[in-house]
Amino acid sequence: MQPVRSDRRLGFVRWLFLFALLAIAFHPRMAFAATKVVTDADKGSDVELKVGDTLEVRLASNPSTGYMWYVHPKSTGLLKLNGQTQTDATEPGVGRPIVQVFTFQLKRKGDGILLLRYVRSWEKPALGEEQFSLHIVSE
Repeated sequence: MQPVRSDRRLGFVRWLFLFALLAIAFHPRMAFAATKVVTDADKGSDVELKVGDTLEVRLASNPSTGYMWYVHPKSTGLLKLNGQTQTDATEPGVGRPIVQVFTFQLKRKGDGILLLRYVRSWEKPALGEEQFSLHIVSE
C-alpha cells in the first residue's frame, strides 16, 4: 500500500507545479515587474510602463535655499507615490545640492502626465516656476 500513496502524492505535486508555472506564464506583468529610473535629462519624455512596474524619479535640488520638488496635485492618478527620499550633500555647507528620489508604482493601464514642481513650500505658485513632466504610457 505504501507505493500507491507515494505515487498519488507525487502526482499531486506535479499538478501543483504545473499549475504554478501556468499562473506565472499567463500573468507575466505581475511576475516580472520592472523598475524604470529617470533623471533631469528625461524631462518631457515618454515613459512606457506596465501595471505593477516601479518608476524612480531622481531630481537635483537645493533644500538649503528652500527649493524642493513636490508632486503637483493635478498629476496623473495612474501612479501611486510609494515613497520619497533624498541623498546627502557631497560636501557640508549651505547651497550644496542633493538628489530627491521619488518612487511611484503604476496602478492601472492608461496614459497621463506626471508633473513635479520645484518651489519653496511657503510661497504661492508662480507662472515661472520650474517644472518636471513625464508622459506616462501603459499597456
